[in-house]
Amino acid sequence: MSCYRISASAVPVGDVVESAEHVHLEPVPRDVRAAREFVRNNAPALPDDRLDTVLLLTSELVTNAVIHARTPLEVGITVTDRSLIVTVHDEELTAISQRGAREGGWGLGLVHELADDSAMEHHAAKGKTAWFRVARTESAA
Repeated sequence: MSCYRISASAVPVGDVVESAEHVHLEPVPRDVRAAREFVRNNAPALPDDRLDTVLLLTSELVTNAVIHARTPLEVGITVTDRSLIVTVHDEELTAISQRGAREGGWGLGLVHELADDSAMEHHAAKGKTAWFRVARTESAA
């Protein structure tokens, strides 16, 4: 698996990157918790409700990858002066629209609703990366 990838569109123009970390995980349910702990340990100081949202959305993206992709995962966190961006990369080559109907399906909608921005990016023959961004404070965007 290639090392940490973040889309240029995930980092707002004018944001200054302060740190970027990543971890490789296996597609097993216990690693959803490991992903949350990794994000918690690398996140800047955030209001409790904002941190709770970041951890919930991290769980949703990693759970999707564990259930659907079933490939090794790479979870990343990028901290800018105004934002926090979490990425989850897996090696599944099938586009979401090609999977067909499956039970559930609320996770990505939740990410879309609670994050300031989010996307799913496909990389030809290299899998996909789901990401979300939240502002570090209410006034930042």
